[in-house]
Amino acid sequence: MRRFSPGSLFVLLAVLGSIAPARAEVSDIMDQLMEQVFVLKPYMASESRFTDAANAGEISGALGTMTDLSRAVNHEERITQTGFQVPGALLTRQLEEIEVIFATGNKSYALTSLRSTLGVCMACHTQLPAVSTGFTEANEDKVLEDPFAEAEFLFLIRNFDAALKLYSEAIQGYPRNGAQPRALETALHRQLYYYTRVARDMEGLSATLRNDRGNPQLPAPFQQQVDGYIAAVDALGNEPYPRFTKQQDTALRSYAQAQIDEEASGGFNLGTPEKVLAWLQFSSVLYEYLDEHPQTPLKPDIYYWLSFGERRYIYSSPHFLPGLYLKQCVLDYPQSPVAKKCLAEYEEIVTVLFTGSGGTNIPPDVTDELDMMRTLVAGH
Repeated sequence: MRRFSPGSLFVLLAVLGSIAPARAEVSDIMDQLMEQVFVLKPYMASESRFTDAANAGEISGALGTMTDLSRAVNHEERITQTGFQVPGALLTRQLEEIEVIFATGNKSYALTSLRSTLGVCMACHTQLPAVSTGFTEANEDKVLEDPFAEAEFLFLIRNFDAALKLYSEAIQGYPRNGAQPRALETALHRQLYYYTRVARDMEGLSATLRNDRGNPQLPAPFQQQVDGYIAAVDALGNEPYPRFTKQQDTALRSYAQAQIDEEASGGFNLGTPEKVLAWLQFSSVLYEYLDEHPQTPLKPDIYYWLSFGERRYIYSSPHFLPGLYLKQCVLDYPQSPVAKKCLAEYEEIVTVLFTGSGGTNIPPDVTDELDMMRTLVAGH
């Protein structure tokens, strides 16, 4: 069995939840998957509960069940014919890897991997305009005590309506609700993600930000940040996003290159509201093109472009989200000229991930994976 580093436990929810016809065909499997998601929910929220040996059986069982279900869904023709085969192709292997890590006793690392899936799942769930899911009944007796943690989970499973309500409450209820400044900033960026990447609704985003700004007790730096985004959103207006046909791949490449040219001068850091919104719109355009043209010869380049921006967007997962794109670029297209760049950036991500005060200590499984990827690229 080929070994891969852990990634997204919930990637399949994007595959199922974002494609209505396919979702109808696999509704029974999705229901079973959601049961396991809610089994794992309280353990993901507590490291002590996740690492407690008394809970190992239930956690391991849920992971194993999801792996088995993912194998069944990977054979669904309607799903594999869409652009969402990108995350779906890795799902089973990722789940198998998480199972191995958890079973070998490195439970804290397994938990870190699961939590890091927030960025991955958010990217998958916000690829295209979509309606909000519900799952209200399944969640009734599993609501987390921390409203912000609950919001993060709801966003993860695409229950945007409920999640965004909690994010707004976190911002507008400060400081009475005890929300931390970091939570306020994360809530703000979840709003930006949703309205810009998913809904493509600048007017809705402007209204939401103005409601946020109505709380005069927000920290002054946060108020300034919101003001900056209000100005940037209003300057953009509600213009349609660029859209490219299958015959316009050259135009898409030019459009993408124009978005990242500043990197050559060290200026691409998403350090302003204008740049953040431009990146979110850019990624939305790329996701739409990939979904409509899943066999495009630009696919490895699109993986690289997506990872390029995600690595510089501080509210994405800094490890597994761009890592997912970069791995897919190398594993599926080692012969592509961009594969070497994908591998180099992936190696940098891994090195940063496993570097601390004690130096760099990359686990053997991850080292094996890197060696395999280097061999693939070197062979072409």
